[in-house]
Amino acid sequence: METYVYIDVSRKQEYIYRNKSLRDNLINSYVIKAITEIPEYAEDGSQVGGSRVMLKTFLEKHFQGEYTVIYSGGGNSMLQFNRAEHAKQFSRKYSLEVLHHYPEIELYISKMTDQELPEEQISEENPLVITKRNMKVIRQMLNQRADLLKDKRRAMFRRWSYGVEKIGENGKPMEWPNKHNNEPEIASGAIAEENDQTLGKARRFLFGRLEERLREMDAKNNPVQITTKLASYKTQNDRKSYIGIIALDGNKMGEMFHRLNSIAEMKEFSSEIERIYADAVAGALYHYAVRHNKTLQVTPVLMSGDDICLVTHAEDALDITADILKQLQALSLVEKDALRNVLNNESAEQSGQQRYLTACAGVAIVKVTYPFFDAIKMAEKLCHQAKEALHRSTENEAASASFIDWDIVQGQVSAHTAYEKHVARARKHEHYRIRPLRVDQDTGIDHGVYSYYAFRNVVSELHSMINKRNLNEQDVSSSFLEKIKKQIYSGWESYSLLFELDQTGSGDKLSQLVKKHFVQNHQSIDMDSDIGRIKSKYGAVIERNARDNRDEYRYVLNDVLETMAFIYGKEAVVHGKQ
Repeated sequence: METYVYIDVSRKQEYIYRNKSLRDNLINSYVIKAITEIPEYAEDGSQVGGSRVMLKTFLEKHFQGEYTVIYSGGGNSMLQFNRAEHAKQFSRKYSLEVLHHYPEIELYISKMTDQELPEEQISEENPLVITKRNMKVIRQMLNQRADLLKDKRRAMFRRWSYGVEKIGENGKPMEWPNKHNNEPEIASGAIAEENDQTLGKARRFLFGRLEERLREMDAKNNPVQITTKLASYKTQNDRKSYIGIIALDGNKMGEMFHRLNSIAEMKEFSSEIERIYADAVAGALYHYAVRHNKTLQVTPVLMSGDDICLVTHAEDALDITADILKQLQALSLVEKDALRNVLNNESAEQSGQQRYLTACAGVAIVKVTYPFFDAIKMAEKLCHQAKEALHRSTENEAASASFIDWDIVQGQVSAHTAYEKHVARARKHEHYRIRPLRVDQDTGIDHGVYSYYAFRNVVSELHSMINKRNLNEQDVSSSFLEKIKKQIYSGWESYSLLFELDQTGSGDKLSQLVKKHFVQNHQSIDMDSDIGRIKSKYGAVIERNARDNRDEYRYVLNDVLETMAFIYGKEAVVHGKQ
């Protein structure tokens, strides 16, 4: 009796980022991937070994010839065993093996036989034949059973500490070495050497495909350097001692996977997603470094299917993120077979979705010394906010759009509370942020959604205006920009008065700059909609709210002025060009 097994790990981020050290985070990420996935790009187990438990090695050792990989990637795997007894033995032995070596990992293994399919899904001609149609049902049932296991575990009471243990960096009691066995203690030097070896193997396992793609682009003088040390981002220039942590997640991956009908399609789709995301990251990093003629440092913390986490210098982070999203679009437009079939699926066509891969991303810009786990959580929250912006859009086209959001913390404490206080005192129809911004959008504003490239070109041109060598030739006064920062939360009357009283000409130039990129080529929206015609004044966008019969003020310059110090400003980024 054929039996299907689904392998997944819960609370991945909590396990991966539980230590302060980036080195430990990378090793933890490697452990999760080794336990849950079977990499296609590794030639043999020795090439990627180092984890005390590896799914690939365990299967080959104990169940060789008894299983088939349906798909593997993105932090989980689905296997097919020839006999139910083999599936049962695997579930028991493998879970015990993982528990023994990694007791803090929450591993979930769900299984089902072909005879457990609902009656309406079983072929009348041959009850034991799994048809294309019911392969979807098998996957759904495995996911549901895994979710039930997770719900049961979440409901369990946990005692982390009895109040007398030594507490580690993760807030939980530390285990003494050799607590559960009588093995001799290992010298600290040997442990350090073992950690170095594990880190090297983790690097090959996590970054292998990425490094291979970068070598293919330029084997001799590749400008992209992969580093595993946060200290690499520290510089003498305090502004450049900021890092950008990028959290990126694909849109509607579950829905697309659900459209697949056969095991072959599932395998191909999973493999293509892994490859396309790795190629998109490699292409974005390389082209960005070449375009700006600079050496680019990056740390890929997590690259698992459509789930990406990267670290780079703050001034590079936003443009790299936007480039990755554009690369995903370009690469998926030329794909064929399983991915192409999903993107051209009839249901996707009926919903008006774009026929290319999209994703959302969050970027946390913090000091190098900022608590790493907190920064990761911030980036993930921003990614979630970007997805919320996608779902809030009422247009079908935006249902599969790519959005980006970010936040900047210029100290060791988040400035979000201060911003919320400003907003709490603000009027209902005044908006101080235009982000999240849409990356795959040509027009500056489309149905209330703002374009990243329009925003980015405003930043670039403003950089040029204020960075002229001769102060007498500056188009925009730096002191005027500082006045805007102070007045922007004081209300429209105070803000507009600042522009009206300006005698330097800076206010007019800023107004023209915002109008040029956001409003000038904008086609007016139907007045029957809630938001009517838009115009630009004093560097702000004014939208007529037909429902409330009043104006909505959006202070575009707030995001521009806050962010431009953390964006590489030597040249403009032109939409659609590398």
